[in-house]
Amino acid sequence: MSSLNRQVSLLYGGLFLLTVIIFVFDLLTPIGVAVSILYIIPLLLTFLSPRERDPVYFCLIATGLIWIDLLLKPPGLTIRYGVFNRILGMLVLWGVALGLIHYKRTRQGLVSAEAAREQAVSAKDAAVEARALSDVATLGAVAGQRQLEKQLTTKELQLSSMIRSAMDAIITMDAEQQVVQFNEAAEKMFHCSAEDAIGQPIGRFIPQRFRDAHHEHVRAFGRSGSTSRRMGTLGTITGLRADGEEFPAEASISQIVADGTKYFTVILRDTSERQHIEQRLRQTERLAEMGTLAAGMAHEIGTPMNVILGRAEQLMRKSQEDTTKKSLGVIVAQVERITKIMNQLLTFARRKPSERRRVNLGQTLDDCLEVLQERIRRMRIKIESNYETTLHPVHVLADPDQMSQVFLNLLINAIHAMPDGGTLRISLERINSHVKAIVADTGHGIPKEDLPKIFAPFFTTKEVGQGTGLGLTVVHGIIQEHGGSIEVESEPGQGTTFTVTLPASKS
Repeated sequence: MSSLNRQVSLLYGGLFLLTVIIFVFDLLTPIGVAVSILYIIPLLLTFLSPRERDPVYFCLIATGLIWIDLLLKPPGLTIRYGVFNRILGMLVLWGVALGLIHYKRTRQGLVSAEAAREQAVSAKDAAVEARALSDVATLGAVAGQRQLEKQLTTKELQLSSMIRSAMDAIITMDAEQQVVQFNEAAEKMFHCSAEDAIGQPIGRFIPQRFRDAHHEHVRAFGRSGSTSRRMGTLGTITGLRADGEEFPAEASISQIVADGTKYFTVILRDTSERQHIEQRLRQTERLAEMGTLAAGMAHEIGTPMNVILGRAEQLMRKSQEDTTKKSLGVIVAQVERITKIMNQLLTFARRKPSERRRVNLGQTLDDCLEVLQERIRRMRIKIESNYETTLHPVHVLADPDQMSQVFLNLLINAIHAMPDGGTLRISLERINSHVKAIVADTGHGIPKEDLPKIFAPFFTTKEVGQGTGLGLTVVHGIIQEHGGSIEVESEPGQGTTFTVTLPASKS
């Protein structure tokens, strides 16, 4: 299953689980309590689905569940409140759904136009690149053939200085797919010297699971009689470095015959950095979309939320029943949670311009720890700090409020990761022109498969209702705006370490 399919499956699974929870919660609350408005939370998440009409389908389901819940409840004196609240909730849900569909259609039109333009540019670039690679492969084959005709006495194949100094990795192998030539670029790419590579099967530089298919691919190419052809899906194969690291590479192959012996020359270009850049661009586009959505929907959601909050608080003041007051309190808390999420989205979408000045980062950390002091003591967490605020302070040029927001988020996440106590390690040091800050915990850690998604919007490893999945997204954005970087390392059961690097302030 592809990564996209997995993400879509997780989204629909989460929508289903959240809908069931709200349905059961509504079923267990008094008839006059407006729990049904909470269906707006999974409705907003349908924005992330690839299908345009998912908001409408969800609204149809939610409408049915709202009235089923009402029919299953025993009748009471507050039946008119129940009917009124559900009608109000339905109007809000359908209004938001129509807004989401309109936004998706508008965005799809823009994306389609942009995709068409990019496809045309990509097709042109691909044609130029394919011809360039083909020309290089042909030149390599011709040079190799001339060299073979003059000097070939064994399977150590000598190439011209042009091939040896080429920026792309060039590997030549014989008919048995044993390496006979390995240029300098190949040595750097595979972290292996030519002396160690020559005489080895080409499969050594391909992951085990792909070796048989790759071996047959080369044999089929040899039988075809072609002099040049792209290898792999879209010209990309998976390489294996000597240290076990896998990486994507574009590859082309050519073949020559010298003194009755067939040789294959493969030209490789490492594309891992390009894929990393493309991934970051997609992440940036996704964050921009979320910001646009938040800015557009804030007013439509905020107004009915204020109405619901006011009505719930009014009913709490009038009600004499503890059970009803408790249920209304839950509604108030959930509405406030929705409002908090929207405020976080707006903070991200409309972040005020940074007001940067010289900031003592150690003092910022002390202030954050003071705010969290009671929570740290209650959860039996030990603090190990390695920084100073007076004798040898470390300064950065930054917005002090945003720096406080960054480290409060990181410290709170570390505390949440150690519910049974542990050690929180904090260090700060200046390295040349940069400042490195480390926040490490000894908590439950993060699964390896979740690490690439840790800064994505709405992604969280916490239980449902325990986090919005926006904290680290905001942190990542602030650090990037300040010209810095943030990295995370984690092992399940061993804890998590966040490393923040920022430009140091000049003295």
